[in-house]
Amino acid sequence: MTNLKKVSLLVALLLIPALIYLFLISFGENHYKKLTVYYDLRNPDFDPMALTANACAPNFRDSVHCVPAFSFTNQNGQTVTEKDFLGKITVVDFFFARCPDICIELSSQLVRVQEAFQERSDFKILSHSVDPEHDSVKVLKDYAQRYGAKDGFWTFVTGPKDALYTQARCGYLVPVTEPKQQAKPTDYIHTEKIILVDKEGRIRGYYDGTKELEVDRLIAEAQLLMKEYK
Repeated sequence: MTNLKKVSLLVALLLIPALIYLFLISFGENHYKKLTVYYDLRNPDFDPMALTANACAPNFRDSVHCVPAFSFTNQNGQTVTEKDFLGKITVVDFFFARCPDICIELSSQLVRVQEAFQERSDFKILSHSVDPEHDSVKVLKDYAQRYGAKDGFWTFVTGPKDALYTQARCGYLVPVTEPKQQAKPTDYIHTEKIILVDKEGRIRGYYDGTKELEVDRLIAEAQLLMKEYK
């Protein structure tokens, strides 16, 4: 082998790893871009009327709508507030214990979320009852046990109906209503959406909690959100 060929081979061996490294860095920057911050006044595409359509008072912090203050009772009879979830990535949903259909699928999918993140101290699930007159502390406790909810990780809350419904409509911007003429006790209209909230209380994603692929996306995007805090 001539000296020129040896030099060329040496240069190639040195360049190839460097090129691969540069490619991976470039790919990583494109792949791991930040998730959208919802309801940001600095976003020219955001219409502030979206927050006032339900006669809601926006809760802006640093020009971004954040989850408002709340105080509810969990499945252990303890008071929980928004302060218990600040500094945590939180997955939020709305359900009721005697729901005959979508809540079953919704809670089953949240079991998957728990399995994915239950070892993390900076991650929580928060499930709100839309039927607080029925969903007592005991009912919530039984429901939590039915789905194997890890105490301290997956929290189920009840409280005054007006406060729960206002939190849904004005805090998370999702529909929750009770028909004026209920044919049966399970006639509640509530969202199937799961909401991803970051450590500052800002909404970062909405997902259909009855669809496995959507929950796969939630899990992937929650992992992506964690990278913002490294």
